[in-house]
Amino acid sequence: MSETNDPFNQDRTIGDNGESAVSFLISFLPNWKCIKFGIENHIVNLKEVLRKEIDPIALKIKSMPDFVAFNTKTEETFLIEVKYRDNSKDGKYLFKYLDGYNKYWKGTKLIIVRPNEPHFVYIDLEKIEPKMRKLIKVGQDSYREFWDFSNIERNIKELFPELTDENIENASKMILGKKGKN
Repeated sequence: MSETNDPFNQDRTIGDNGESAVSFLISFLPNWKCIKFGIENHIVNLKEVLRKEIDPIALKIKSMPDFVAFNTKTEETFLIEVKYRDNSKDGKYLFKYLDGYNKYWKGTKLIIVRPNEPHFVYIDLEKIEPKMRKLIKVGQDSYREFWDFSNIERNIKELFPELTDENIENASKMILGKKGKN
């Protein structure tokens, strides 16, 4: 299988596009800075070593949010984790490892990028509750975490009110591969 046909590489590329689109949105806003923070932005050797480690320090490092968003005027700061999900429907998502963000990175905002509108929504992870998590059996002895965020999912404009529809449309083109208007 060629690297371009590898599903992992395709998913990684889509995820990277989602992160780039969110970084674009935040950086485009006056007074906001978007700084890369996650482990994928750090030393390659560290990523390799921590790939298999499961102690608390390794888990904390591996669960680092993707970005720090900082408002230079108000000094408001957000930790931002970005996930692209095309399996979303009515605020319901398949996710693994959400507990780590709240355990190690209090205040993290999860921005979900998706093909359907609104293309950018966010979840304040401090508002998740155990009852929102369900386990779905996907094999004889394996389960996936399914989260119902329908009551707490919000449009990204509530987190960043300065965003315009044009900003969001331009960012959605980045993720969806749409061409500009003719």
